Amino acid sequence: MLPGPTGAAAGEAILNEVSDYVVVGGGTAGCILAARLSEDPGTRVTLLEAGPPDRDPWIHIPAGYARLSKSRRYDWGYATEPEPELNDRVIAWPRGKVLGGSGSVNGLVFLRGSPHDYDRWAQAGARGWAWDDVAPVFRGLERWEGEAGDSRGKDGPIPVSEPRSLSTGAAAFIAACQTAGFRLHRDINDGSIEGVAAIQMNVHAGRRVSTAQAYLKPARGRPNLRVITGASAQRVVVADGRATGVQVRLPGGEVTTLAATREVVLCSGAIATPHLLLLSGIGDGAALAAHGIAPVLHRPAVGQNLQDHLIARLSYRTRPAGTLNEITASKLRMAAMALGYAIKRSGPMAVGATEATLFARATPGAEEAELQYQFINFSLVPDAGYVLPPYPGVMMNWGPCRPDSRGSLTLRSADPADRPIIHANYLSAASDRHLMLAGARIGQRIARSDPFAALVEEELYPPREIDSDEELLAYIRATATTVYHPCGTCRMGADDAAVLDPALRIRGLDGLRVADASAMPLVPSSNIQPAVMMLAERAAGFIRAG
Repeated sequence: MLPGPTGAAAGEAILNEVSDYVVVGGGTAGCILAARLSEDPGTRVTLLEAGPPDRDPWIHIPAGYARLSKSRRYDWGYATEPEPELNDRVIAWPRGKVLGGSGSVNGLVFLRGSPHDYDRWAQAGARGWAWDDVAPVFRGLERWEGEAGDSRGKDGPIPVSEPRSLSTGAAAFIAACQTAGFRLHRDINDGSIEGVAAIQMNVHAGRRVSTAQAYLKPARGRPNLRVITGASAQRVVVADGRATGVQVRLPGGEVTTLAATREVVLCSGAIATPHLLLLSGIGDGAALAAHGIAPVLHRPAVGQNLQDHLIARLSYRTRPAGTLNEITASKLRMAAMALGYAIKRSGPMAVGATEATLFARATPGAEEAELQYQFINFSLVPDAGYVLPPYPGVMMNWGPCRPDSRGSLTLRSADPADRPIIHANYLSAASDRHLMLAGARIGQRIARSDPFAALVEEELYPPREIDSDEELLAYIRATATTVYHPCGTCRMGADDAAVLDPALRIRGLDGLRVADASAMPLVPSSNIQPAVMMLAERAAGFIRAG
């Protein structure tokens, strides 16, 4: 049997013990995989995470994401190359480096996406991933705390709820969307996504519930589950056409191999998973050889098909409305907010990045909503990270739901410590530029509708005098950024070019599977973490079924 759960310390047991499954990456997907696979007491499971345990109290406070973002302590520190369509700006791509992964540091938006998203996956070759196939999995993983409905789960490990109360600005945003002609959505995770609604979050009693908390923590006492933190994967070990283990750098610097008798499962995300495959000789053979890496499997699509949601921001100075700007500008208000959270687990600290969202069409005759908006109860100083100005302010973020632009990820060198080369290629598709412009116009129309308009004292960014398409596009190019949803770099499909088959196995190699956002053939229309959870649950089922 494996030893009990371990932290960073590496002993003879870590070096010599053989596992049935080695799960690489203790993020959103990896925590689910390790917990589900270890439910069988006869199965030995090792979970490998490069970051530390999720002990920081700020991880568990919903509003703590902003503090964590500024600290960079739990961030891999990825960034794109200069983006040609964004004025050659380098865009930071934060990714969680801690148990729970990005799910321990993100903005806590819980949106499944559109049912059509998964039908499109199936149409793209991911057979068995249509909405009718995945809907039961979404229901099974969630514990919806709102009004019961046939599409919502009530008994799953992930609690899902709306904010207990909305800020003045969020309530005004929802009402203004209705004034502007958009419908009020009773439940944004039930049926069509089109319309405006309060956001849903994986929060319970005012605390973040990541998969590290909901899945892994209850499993940590199992003697057949080993969790190793602070240790990074260097490459997958392949022998005779089969993955047999993972080469790992342990916390003390020693490099060793963790053996897997059944499978290695990569759950490191849309950046680290393809990077690890390339380092392991799985990718474009000629490109690998150029870096001195012996090709193991020629799969040119590894690192290709990169997709992400781009956002831009409409920023406003408002009259006093209880915005976070006002709260953080006053020590007394900060103390009152902290006290309210400590006593009632409510208030601004119990809310993540946004309180309300709108999905809207921009094109006449479009099949469904093409744009997502998020109301943010604070504003930011441009180009300064999470720095809030002292005056009352709010923002409205917007971006295309299903961008057509495609990027890529390639090796910088054969050194695992070197970050990969990331080209997001934002706005390279004309359709995305069109939607960003249309989205800006719709956002302005909402902000100039009551009751939101009654809150606004000044349109700051972009200022009201910037009004032509050329000026607005220039503003977007100068300010747009990621909303942290990279995916697609190891897409699954039925065609020979796909990296994975629809059961998430590497095509052409035994004993190696991928279960994270890199497997998605197409980006979902909304925030993607619930889709990653669903994907991991299905991966566990595939593995258990043999």
